Amino acid sequence: MTTSLTFPRQLLQFFLIFLFASLHTCLAKPAIASLYAQHCESIAPESSPTKLLFGASNSFLISDGFFSAGNSTINHHLFPSPSTDDPFIHESPPPSLFHFKPGPVHLTHDDSTQQLEGTLVLVGAIVPINRSGHVSWSSNNRRRVVFKLSGFWSEVKGKLCMVGTGEFQPPQHEPIASTLSAVLKLEFPKVSKITTSMIKGTIESLDTETSPTHFESISLLAYAQRRYEYTVTNQAEESCSHLPLEETVASDSMSVCSNIQNIMQHESFTSSDLINFLGFRFLSTSQLVCSNDGKVHMSMSLSNKTTHRWYGIGIPILPGKSLVAEGFWNHHNNKLCLIACSLIGNATSHSVVEDCSLGISFWFPSYFSLKQRSSMVSHIWNMSNKSTDNDGNIIVSLYSTERYRSSSVPGLKYKYTELERARKYCEIKNTNPKKTGKYPDVQSYMDMRFDLSVQDGNGRSGWGDALLISVGETYLGDQYGGSINGDSMYVTGGTTIPSSSSLADKSGMTWDVGYTLSYSFWDGNNSDSVQISAEGIYNSTAGTLCLIGCRKPNFWHTTYGEILNSSARIDDRNLDCGYFIQLQFPPIDSKNIKGKGTIKSTRAKSDPLYFEQLEVTFSLMYRSYSMQEYDRMDAEMIMVIISLTIICACTYLQLRHLRRHSTIRPLMSITMLVVLTLGCMVSIILNTEAMIVRARKVHSFRRSGGWLETTNAIARLFNMIALLINIRILQLAWGSRTKEEATGAISRGAEKKSLIFCVPLYIAGALIAWFVHSRSSRPRRAILENLARYVGLMVDSFLLPQIIFNVFSQSNEKVLSPFFYFGATLNRVVPHIYNIYRAWQSPVNLYNPPYIYADHGDDYYSTLFDVIVPFEGMLFVLLVYLQQKFGGRCFLPKRFKHDADYEPVYGSNI
Repeated sequence: MTTSLTFPRQLLQFFLIFLFASLHTCLAKPAIASLYAQHCESIAPESSPTKLLFGASNSFLISDGFFSAGNSTINHHLFPSPSTDDPFIHESPPPSLFHFKPGPVHLTHDDSTQQLEGTLVLVGAIVPINRSGHVSWSSNNRRRVVFKLSGFWSEVKGKLCMVGTGEFQPPQHEPIASTLSAVLKLEFPKVSKITTSMIKGTIESLDTETSPTHFESISLLAYAQRRYEYTVTNQAEESCSHLPLEETVASDSMSVCSNIQNIMQHESFTSSDLINFLGFRFLSTSQLVCSNDGKVHMSMSLSNKTTHRWYGIGIPILPGKSLVAEGFWNHHNNKLCLIACSLIGNATSHSVVEDCSLGISFWFPSYFSLKQRSSMVSHIWNMSNKSTDNDGNIIVSLYSTERYRSSSVPGLKYKYTELERARKYCEIKNTNPKKTGKYPDVQSYMDMRFDLSVQDGNGRSGWGDALLISVGETYLGDQYGGSINGDSMYVTGGTTIPSSSSLADKSGMTWDVGYTLSYSFWDGNNSDSVQISAEGIYNSTAGTLCLIGCRKPNFWHTTYGEILNSSARIDDRNLDCGYFIQLQFPPIDSKNIKGKGTIKSTRAKSDPLYFEQLEVTFSLMYRSYSMQEYDRMDAEMIMVIISLTIICACTYLQLRHLRRHSTIRPLMSITMLVVLTLGCMVSIILNTEAMIVRARKVHSFRRSGGWLETTNAIARLFNMIALLINIRILQLAWGSRTKEEATGAISRGAEKKSLIFCVPLYIAGALIAWFVHSRSSRPRRAILENLARYVGLMVDSFLLPQIIFNVFSQSNEKVLSPFFYFGATLNRVVPHIYNIYRAWQSPVNLYNPPYIYADHGDDYYSTLFDVIVPFEGMLFVLLVYLQQKFGGRCFLPKRFKHDADYEPVYGSNI
């Protein structure tokens, strides 16, 4: 009876919930309508909607706006204000942002009024957490309040008013209600110009002051990215006319916007003169809109700390710290010419755009050099301030603070400026080329890119890479491969640079080269990143690389930044060019792939920028070695197929042998068959994922395309075939013991004793392997590899259970086919012999080379095991041969050859 009432009760509950939701919706609309009439009628009069206006919602879109919740304790429960006065905070905190996402827009009976719905998202600033001098930003403290609003926009007044409710997302676990009633008021003109490009407004609480959901008015400020009218492009063209001519890269009209948006929206600029010119150290571009005719309008932020895009969020516009600009791309001089205005005001609601006296130009330089590593360069000047020297505008040059990105700028060349200094400091030992061997040629560029490690006098270690970016005037950038990581050193496609008479001196021994070196010192939670632009000479006869380097400062490193600002020995790009790097490459014909060198300071010890000498070691893979590696991997793939074919054939011959001689089936060791079956299962189950991972890893530098994947697929197929054959043999052996009573009893007794002998050995080996793994620092995932290796070691000695079985059963029957026990053993021995040969042929210190055949993840491979496994395998083959010819105990002393428990009855059919 109780069960019969359950469904009607659930149905009743569902009906009540649905009725309540329907009543709430019906009652909410009149409530919202009354609230709108009370708070918005004077701003944007209400009117009845007529039809949907397609494509109009984007014109109301607002992204990356700024809001100020004030310092009131009433608003503190909504958005805690982070403190930016902490001396350990070297970066600008992620700001408070808001986004307005418009919904459907409807026309109304009033032609000047439109009805719309929308979502206003307020995202509070992330509160920094200082842990012993290391500042982290906890996203858990970042509040989000989402308002669902509806209202009207008046085209005549240029204002938007909406009412609705908001709630925390996700809900906050605090003793306050989650639903907030609010009214949104925005000055939203139909068309924005540079002086009226600010969208200002407020969002106010509609709850009573005594309500726990009440909050004080929140001010909103955003940059109008839509409905923009260009008005000062002519002034921008005139302001750029006096600029000096620069070597720039020409851009066609089709690629201008894409290049500008790809580079400028992710760029910050600085120079040593910027802080004296505008009072800030950094200028960052943001919220850029480019039209098809090359016209551009954008906002820019000013800061004394580095500014990052936090999780894809842009930089909002802030009063007193932002500029708005408008201009166009000038195809005559290939420059972006802009007029910029300051956003003045100390409060969001009182901010105005004034003082449009700044001229700014951006361009793509046609060359890179030691100091010029920016894909875009800028000039900024005050058009109202005249210089007394040349009656012209004061021009300040700005340069990128980010690592150069040249892939979007074609046609770049490299210009050398410090080659004489490099020759001055370079020390090349007079060596005999016949003794030292041959060194890499820079035209094979991959031989000149490498990973490096750095160690200072205090024992700190750092890791990084060195990228060859130019040879002669030929600028390589990232078109000849990417950053050095993992196995990229094995890439061979297009590894040579076309030769040119300008690349080397007349002797053909010294080459002009450009580099970028990057490394980081890690100290607990803190890191000190170093990026050095360098250029110099490379002597291909002695293998010596000598470079003059300029360090691009780590701007969020406060101490170093203060030294740069206070030192007169740096240039206007904030570069410290007191670095000298000398590296010695190992000969190509040497098996040693380690190079050595130093990084020194060319300054006096009394100079504040002086540093102690750094020791450098670097590892690389020469192209000749990589070609050998390719040939080795090709051969190993063939060996894998041959090996698996042999094991399948040998296992099938054993199955055929059992079918022909049914009387010997009970005399096969079940333990041996279980070990072989387990080996196949491990190869399939545990190694399938590893093979896929290795395939992807190796495939990134393989020449042969999908051949490696095909090899892996064939290997898994052959392992599956071997597994099925082993299972069939195991089934025959197991089933025969229940049918044959005489031999079955003897076999079961011998099997039991062989298990007592073998199982403790297997368990002891597994415990030793687990103990060694637990003592190592390898990742937890490596325990699967160790398991696969141990099972591989068990399979290496798969004949041991059969030998022990033969001893206790005193069998002299030819239970195992010679093709099986000799072929399977040979298949396990050859990889270890090959591993000795491979280690002898491969260069030393090669980091994590890819193995396809005799993979170290499938078995134990070392000098000791490479000797033990072949010796053990051949010994077991000899013992099996002797047992099957002279009896199971033929190799034992006479007193152990007879056992009263069993009488040998073999030789006759049972």
